[in-house]
Amino acid sequence: MPALNYVSQTPKSISVTYSDMPAGADAVFVDQVSGAKTPSPGSALSAGGNGSAEIPVPDLAAGQYYLLAQNSGQTVAQSVMFYIV
Repeated sequence: MPALNYVSQTPKSISVTYSDMPAGADAVFVDQVSGAKTPSPGSALSAGGNGSAEIPVPDLAAGQYYLLAQNSGQTVAQSVMFYIV
């Protein structure tokens, strides 16, 4: 089962580890309150498999977010919630 784990963050990126990720997966930021989804720029998860990545933070309003890993539009993994300030 694929997993996406939050590790840390900077103002410009979120550090994650992942395992069993399908090739071609994309990272999507989800606003915890509104449910609005914003794709991450770049393709940090697209190689699939196991590893770590820096997910670039798009221009987001401050708030509570989590990351989804999606493959062909289907959610395959979700991170814990974190704050963008």
